[in-house]
Amino acid sequence: MKHDRHAAFTLLEIMLAITILAMVATAVYATWSAGLAGWKRSATITENLQRERVVMEMLTELTQSAVFFVSKDSLYEVQGTREAQTGDSISFVTASDLLLPQTEAMAGAMRRVTISMGRDTRGRPFLGIANAPALQPEKSPETVTHILSADVCGFAVRYRDPRSVSWSEEWGEAGLIPSAVEYTVAFGSNDGRTPPVVVTRTVELSTARYAMQLAGQGNASQQDTTNTVSRRDIDLSTPTGTSGGDIPGAE
Repeated sequence: MKHDRHAAFTLLEIMLAITILAMVATAVYATWSAGLAGWKRSATITENLQRERVVMEMLTELTQSAVFFVSKDSLYEVQGTREAQTGDSISFVTASDLLLPQTEAMAGAMRRVTISMGRDTRGRPFLGIANAPALQPEKSPETVTHILSADVCGFAVRYRDPRSVSWSEEWGEAGLIPSAVEYTVAFGSNDGRTPPVVVTRTVELSTARYAMQLAGQGNASQQDTTNTVSRRDIDLSTPTGTSGGDIPGAE
């Protein structure tokens, strides 16, 4: 009886087949893993860009709706401060109801908003907004700070003087409103591993021209300097929004 020597695989052939199969599986996994990682990076970048756009659009809408009356400048004044420990803070009256909770509805659809950095109960920084009545600030209930974005590690504001179109880092003139406000926001955690993404946007305030005329200070300069505004760097070497401690009312 004659036996067929080619009826079965040899051990060497089986090991070679297994090796080839393992190499193919490894290559497929590596390709799939690289594709998945690329998709996740793309999704993260898209999500971050969307978040940054939304935050800057909110700041723009609130500022463009700023209200100012020369006859009652003490109620409608723009307040811009810069402190070494707390960072920048801007406060103004706006007619926009953006980000206004129903529980804090203000009379006449106007309210004073204060935008600044803060820290939650865990010490994590955020960009927040606080609302107060525009016409009766003395009757304002306990202020509650709402979170605009928890993915912000720096916030800076500059103000353009309507008379000289020069920029300043603080604003305290009760009888005048800036002709433009420049916001610079640093998005990210500032953990030393990934550098924050810094976005700068300038918002024009057409109200300044009429405010100057009513106040008898002449006409506001027609020179537009917003086209020369570029991204600014924020000094993140000092703590931001820490002097006030934790904010238990942050939402």
